[in-house]
Amino acid sequence: MNDIPNAASDIIQKIMLAAKSAVPESLSNDVKENVKAAIQDVISDLDVVTREELDTQNAVLQKTRAKVDQMEVVIAELEKKLGL
Repeated sequence: MNDIPNAASDIIQKIMLAAKSAVPESLSNDVKENVKAAIQDVISDLDVVTREELDTQNAVLQKTRAKVDQMEVVIAELEKKLGL
């Protein structure tokens, strides 16, 4: 499974490394921080979720799946009792 949030982080790191090698050391940290903020703004507009959000949704999905499985058993038992 692809790890989208980590992939986005990798992209940011690659862009930052490329920008760092292209920007002279004499440039101020303010400019570097502005570039970093601009890149993060672009990344935040993409349809990606954080690892924490993904893990939370996976936990909700697992609970829901377990409840559905339980309900299927109950329904099957009721259908058996009713002769359906």
